[in-house]
Amino acid sequence: MFRKFAIAAVTVATVATAAVTMTSNEAQAGNRRGGAIAAGAIIGLAAGAIIASQAQPRYHAPVRCHNQPVRRWNPYYRQYVVVGYRQVCY
Repeated sequence: MFRKFAIAAVTVATVATAAVTMTSNEAQAGNRRGGAIAAGAIIGLAAGAIIASQAQPRYHAPVRCHNQPVRRWNPYYRQYVVVGYRQVCY
């Protein structure tokens, strides 16, 4: 679990820094807005990776099935007789 989280965090940080790159001229000009956007992107993507890695799979109850007899009245025998089965699941 921790290994998945670490791999996801490193991947997200790498993609975020690679997506928002600045040239040396922009960096020397004091372009602080680009750095703030890059930092926000990195923090947001890392938070998203943390939340996504903590998600738990939904619980599905096991399906229980059995064959239930289908009974019909038989006037010849004057009692209910089994004429078939149907599968009932719950």
